[in-house]
This record gives sequence, structure tokens and C-alpha cells, in this order.
Amino acid sequence: MMDNEKLHNGTIQRKLKYERMVSRSLGANPDDLKDPIKISIPRYVLCGQGKDAHFEFEVKITVLDETWTVFRRYSRFREMHKTLKLKYAELAALEFPPKKLFGNKDERVIAERRSHLEKYLRDFFSVMLQSATSPLHINKVGLTLSKHTICEFSPFFKKGVFDYSSHGTG
Repeated sequence: MMDNEKLHNGTIQRKLKYERMVSRSLGANPDDLKDPIKISIPRYVLCGQGKDAHFEFEVKITVLDETWTVFRRYSRFREMHKTLKLKYAELAALEFPPKKLFGNKDERVIAERRSHLEKYLRDFFSVMLQSATSPLHINKVGLTLSKHTICEFSPFFKKGVFDYSSHGTG
């Protein structure tokens, strides 16, 4: 009887703990609503060798208290931009770093591209959180904004989606 009661109480405790984690309130910290998504590209990594060599950018995403990292090639950023601007016209106004025919493996060019891509992603989320047509509009997602919401919005942000190399993505 005592063991059964302990087991039952332990299950209830875990359930309550889980429910508290899942239903955390954004209202507790007003700063969360002002800037619920923080995004940065802290570095880039050279992957592959010879003619297969390419750079991957580390994209660090924080949504409230969830943080994750994905590695993406420039072509994946471009693909996401092209696809989503067809769905959301307001994204067409964002400045997307242009494709380079020459020098795309030059360290200076890559460092500049990293900076431009980071600015693009910040502007991208700023627009998507304000756009009435966006599923990420703050009034629509409000209390449910999460890693899951972002990953459902675009596979670009999903870990493991484009992973081929030892570092991240193909």
C-alpha cells in the first residue's frame, strides 16, 4: 500500500512539474514580449575539401528560455528567403545579402556575409512577429511562442533537417 501510494504521488509530482513547464506564462516577464526571439550568427565554419569546400553559418536561436543552434549554408538562407517571400509579401522588402559569383570562399566576404545574414534574420523575425498574415504574429502565438512554433513555421530552423556533414548542414 505504501509503495503504491509513493508511486502515485511521484507520478502526480512529475505531472505537476511538467504542466508548470509547459504552461509557463509570458506575462511574468514583460521583456519576453518585447523581444521574444533572439537570434545571432556567432561564427562560421569551413566544411569539406577542394571543390566541395563551403562555409556553414552557426545560427543560434533563443525563444524565451529555449536555445538551440543549427548550421546552415548560405544557399539554405537564400532558399528560405525565396520561399517565404512568396507567402509573405512584406518579406520582399527585406534586404537579403546578394549571391557572389567570385570570392564566396574569401574570409573577408564570408565575415561580411555573416553580419548581413544575422541582420536579415533579426529583421525577418521583427517583420514576422508584426505581420497580421504571419502565423508568428505576436497576437496569434502570444503565450505559445516556442521552439516548436518556430520549427513548424520553417524547417530552416529545425535541427537535423539539412544535416549531412560532421558540422551541420549540406
